[in-house]
Amino acid sequence: MAGNLIELRRRIKSVNNTQKITRAMKTVSAAKLRKTVVELNRARPYLRRVEGLLRRLTRDVDPSRFPLMEEHEKGDDVLVVLSSDKGLCGSFNSHILREMEVLLARAGEEKRTLRVVTMGNRGSIYVKRLGIDIAKNFPGIMSRTSHEDAREVMEYLRDLFLNEGVRDISFLYTGFRSTSRQEVVCKSLFPVRCQWNEVETDPEEKEQEFIYEPSAEAIFEATLPFFLESRIYHLLIESQASEHAARMLAMDLATRNASDMIHALTLTMNKMRQASITNELLEIITATEALQSK
Repeated sequence: MAGNLIELRRRIKSVNNTQKITRAMKTVSAAKLRKTVVELNRARPYLRRVEGLLRRLTRDVDPSRFPLMEEHEKGDDVLVVLSSDKGLCGSFNSHILREMEVLLARAGEEKRTLRVVTMGNRGSIYVKRLGIDIAKNFPGIMSRTSHEDAREVMEYLRDLFLNEGVRDISFLYTGFRSTSRQEVVCKSLFPVRCQWNEVETDPEEKEQEFIYEPSAEAIFEATLPFFLESRIYHLLIESQASEHAARMLAMDLATRNASDMIHALTLTMNKMRQASITNELLEIITATEALQSK
């Protein structure tokens, strides 16, 4: 009995220490989430401005003349998979990797070659475990996302699309909708399509006339890389916010589960202590009655 009580006390202490860790990780993830959401909100106005400029330029240029917007009838497809560098974030990575397997299976059925580019250690490890060759891996990019990183990714994918006969390049990532809601999204980025036409137009913009120097075509061609860089940066930050939200919720659930476990173990320990005390009292009473009967 005494040994069982000691073991229960050790388990309660161990679970209590684990709970402190999960509570601390939840706090850290919440702080990182707030910081990432602020950065996400800062990135949106710039992206809207670039899209607005491209929308105005589209009136004076023919987008199909630019190589980045040219549709390729033949060529391989590229899937850029955004996962996390670390674990303990619930089902964040499993949903992404499950969807990746679905897309790979679909490409196999359609007899298409699908190259995989990974961002995040969890995704690269899983792809290697499946025996699939990784076209390119960007290690650590999900932990230190910056505009320089987005530019590096954009330049690599741009060269891949223009020089290696790639037909389509899509991003598979977790879109951030709110702290409690994230969803897996597969979005095509190359060839560049007139996605900016989907953005609401400012009423005052329709009445304005613009003069472009040196020309609308030159400005459009120079603006496209900025649009791609800002779009990739936005996707990276959105995936990062989803990761922090998933980890925060996972650690909150772990903390509550630890509280329930501590409560159950404490209740069991108290019952065992009560049973031990009762047995000792019965032994004392029995011994006393035996002495009195003599």
